[in-house]
Amino acid sequence: MCPKIIMHNTVSLDGAINGFDIDLELHYQILSSLNPDATMVGSVTAKTGIEMFIGDIPPEEDSDFLKPSIGSNADNPFCNPYWIIVDTSGTLKGLLHVLRRSEYCKDIILLISEKTPLSYINYLRERNYEYVITGEEYVDYKKALEVCDNRYGIKKIVMDSGSTLCDIMLDEGLIDRISLIIAPVIAGENSETIFGKVAKSGQMLKLLSHEVIKEDFLHVQYKVMKWS
Repeated sequence: MCPKIIMHNTVSLDGAINGFDIDLELHYQILSSLNPDATMVGSVTAKTGIEMFIGDIPPEEDSDFLKPSIGSNADNPFCNPYWIIVDTSGTLKGLLHVLRRSEYCKDIILLISEKTPLSYINYLRERNYEYVITGEEYVDYKKALEVCDNRYGIKKIVMDSGSTLCDIMLDEGLIDRISLIIAPVIAGENSETIFGKVAKSGQMLKLLSHEVIKEDFLHVQYKVMKWS
């Protein structure tokens, strides 16, 4: 069975995902409240986050070759979900240990394809990373996520990624719910819009909730229905 998937993002009033200052604390506060078993991102989003927040990449240590000890947090059991990362080309080779060290990461699961370089697969094996191979050139997301359910018990995933991956998942009918934090700002014409890469049209949505949060921010959630 494919896990339930929630697409989560912070957008401007004109639907942009960049070109304005995102309230990261609020973004991840709402994400955490969705109680995911895993969060899912693309490799470009993950690499951008590393470059933005880490700076110089620390060298690997012996402990980075071992799987982390998966414990529980009695106060907040949802603070350490799996991180599912799509990385068919090995973009994150030499960088994954930075992500795995995060106190908010239970462990990392890579989604790769049959075209993924063998050198990257060996890199993952040597460091005991979990990975799922589906699809010839690109990941077969439905099959890969079914494996995540069957193998790791992942029932709910929150996507915290850019428009490319999110829009692919929408086109493939894999998104169950959309969670948007609408920031009180207009980003303008030079920004990237959240649904600018959706290939299909006529997606029907049903409003589930709306709430004013942190002064002028609005959190809305929609159930994804079907294409018209």
